[in-house]
Amino acid sequence: MITDVPHAKVRDVTERVVQELILAADKVAAHHVEPAKYPLPADRAAAEHLFLRRFDTLGDDRKKKAGVTVLADVRTGAVRSRRLGDLARVDLRSPASVDTQVKRLGFPERLRFPADGLRRPPASLVPGLLPDEPAPSRPTAVPIALHRLELRIRRVKCLNGTFAWGSDEIRLAGTGVDGSGEPRQIRPFKVRGFDDGDVRLYDPPRRFHWFGLDEGIGHPKSYFVTLVLTEDDGGGLAEYVDTLLELVRKKVTAHLAAAADGATGSSGGPVGILVGMAIATAVDRVFDRLADLYGDEEFKPVTVCAVVPALTGRWAGRPVTAPAVADFHGHGGHYRLTYDWRMYD
Repeated sequence: MITDVPHAKVRDVTERVVQELILAADKVAAHHVEPAKYPLPADRAAAEHLFLRRFDTLGDDRKKKAGVTVLADVRTGAVRSRRLGDLARVDLRSPASVDTQVKRLGFPERLRFPADGLRRPPASLVPGLLPDEPAPSRPTAVPIALHRLELRIRRVKCLNGTFAWGSDEIRLAGTGVDGSGEPRQIRPFKVRGFDDGDVRLYDPPRRFHWFGLDEGIGHPKSYFVTLVLTEDDGGGLAEYVDTLLELVRKKVTAHLAAAADGATGSSGGPVGILVGMAIATAVDRVFDRLADLYGDEEFKPVTVCAVVPALTGRWAGRPVTAPAVADFHGHGGHYRLTYDWRMYD
């Protein structure tokens, strides 16, 4: 699961993206308490309106508490300025969106770094996710090239049910991002109804999403899937996550291009891996902070990754990874999903 970036400079840029988005969420909460003083932007594509749709699913008590919390933070002055740095100059009372105001500030010099620092990432990048490359000294042992990659669901287990009355009606959706950075929405499907201890076993494993390995240029290539587990999803969580991912993707790529003098222009390779990890990490942290601010108890999405160095790559000599698990917590419930990656032709 991707929850951090093993590159200090990219991590700093990722945190900048998170701060900007949380400021937009702050503005939504402040608007609820004092709408005239904290107007929302007219641009419906602004992040504020995305968070407003999520905010509107909350109960009145949680909305009021979030608004009061934000207004109290705004009054802290110097403390807030130390935490936000130049972003403290964003005026939540302005009718302009947070994004518009941030662009007026310009990109901070402290976040800039040489482009080579992005092209040569640390050796710890996505450990354990890289297939073995065949030894060039033994050409007869080179495996055949495989041109497709799939993420498979092996089982879903309910460790603890949610607070909901009756069985949990669990659905699974998501978004896949290939080596060129293009997102693809994965349509939701019903897993089953669950009570404590229930298991949905897929034998053979169920294909959740697949990628063509010939797309894009350069190796290694990275492939990311964000899994969204929902209880019924009357609140539109899957659509919300998909929209948030696209918003984060645009911000991360723009910010990293500014930080590293346009070095994110290539698809694939170490740059693509770092960009994908930054996007996944930003979404993860936005969910954590919105849970604190809004009291949102939805299941937090989980992003998993596979890196393919070559079409002949393998994991420990096999085209299938060892099973791995992703844990989902929300509404007082806990679900564990077991998955693997498989290269095939």
